[in-house]
Amino acid sequence: MFGRQPQKNQPQDQIDLELEKIDLSEQKSRSIQETQQQATGLQNESTAEKSELVNTVEKISRIISPYFVVIVGLSLYEKNFLIGTILILVGILSLLKITTRDVATFFEWVKNFLGSSNS
Repeated sequence: MFGRQPQKNQPQDQIDLELEKIDLSEQKSRSIQETQQQATGLQNESTAEKSELVNTVEKISRIISPYFVVIVGLSLYEKNFLIGTILILVGILSLLKITTRDVATFFEWVKNFLGSSNS
C-alpha cells in the first residue's frame, strides 16, 4: 500500500538457503562425530585404566590370599583341628604353587612305589 510489495524469493536465493542448510547439517554431523570419537577415546582410556586396576588387584590377591588362608587355618586350629589343618595345608600348597594334578601324580607315584598298582 505505501511501499513496494516484497518480491518473491528468487530461485537463486532458495538454492543459497538450501546450501547453507546442507553446510550447517554437515558441520553438525562432523561435530557429532568428533564428539563421539572423543567420548569413545575417553571410554577406551577409562576402560584401560579400569583393566589395569583390575589386573593389579588380581595380582595382589594372588599374593595375599594364600597367606590369609594359612592365618585363618592357624586361628581355627585350636578350636577345630580338622578344618584348621585343611586350611593350613591348602594355603601352603597354594603358596608353593602345587596343583591338584601334581598331588594326583604324587599319589600315583606312591601307589606304584608301594606296589599296589593294578597294571
